[in-house]
Amino acid sequence: MHEVRGSSPLAPILFTHMPDQIDTLKQLQMIDGDIFRLRKQEQDKPRELAQLEARVAAQDAKVKQVETHLKTLQLAQKEKDVDLLTREGQVKKLQGQLFQVKTNKEYTAMQHEIDALKADNSVLEEELLKLFDAIDQAGKERQQEQQRLAQEQQRLGTERERIERELVELREQIAKRERDRQALRPDVPPPTLEAYERVLSLRDGLALVPVITDACGGCHRRLPPQVINEVYLKAKLVMCEHCNRILYFDEAHSKL
Repeated sequence: MHEVRGSSPLAPILFTHMPDQIDTLKQLQMIDGDIFRLRKQEQDKPRELAQLEARVAAQDAKVKQVETHLKTLQLAQKEKDVDLLTREGQVKKLQGQLFQVKTNKEYTAMQHEIDALKADNSVLEEELLKLFDAIDQAGKERQQEQQRLAQEQQRLGTERERIERELVELREQIAKRERDRQALRPDVPPPTLEAYERVLSLRDGLALVPVITDACGGCHRRLPPQVINEVYLKAKLVMCEHCNRILYFDEAHSKL
């Protein structure tokens, strides 16, 4: 009977053919690594789509903002048009009355009133010219923003199709790797599998790591010589005392 090393206490586990178990766990870890990576990609796809939808929504809001500004300018132009017509009518009315006055004083006062109205009308005409320019510019801006919105909507449609297609492919790959996993699980003794899966859920899909130059390949903490020796002997399941990942010796990574 051997105990698993690590900071988390585990019930005593009888390990037989430990090298074979480690080899099987390495295969299982490769599968689980693929599943973890594929599931992360699957989870990222809706977020990617949401970002594209947010771009369309932002552009749509910009179009509405430009349209609101254009309508405000057009309303101001109409109001000034009415005001100008009203004032021009007053000028004509006063001009018609000008020759009916009987005194020079009345004539002069009415002429001043006419001149004042004409001056105000000149200001209004200048304001209207500026409004016409602003309306023309706002109309062009609206057209540009509407074109950008159409482009974003087209892009969203294309990207949505791509994302949906990729999601189908990802789910097919996940299902395949899940089947591979189910086929391999019976080859791992239940106590070993339980220890492995416990760490797997805690460590983002990475439960089994090699010893890399006297350190844990997961948390990169230096390992005591005794732990390294136990990993090398492959007599029992050895876990990093810092991150609890299961350790194994690999000629390509380890150095004694």
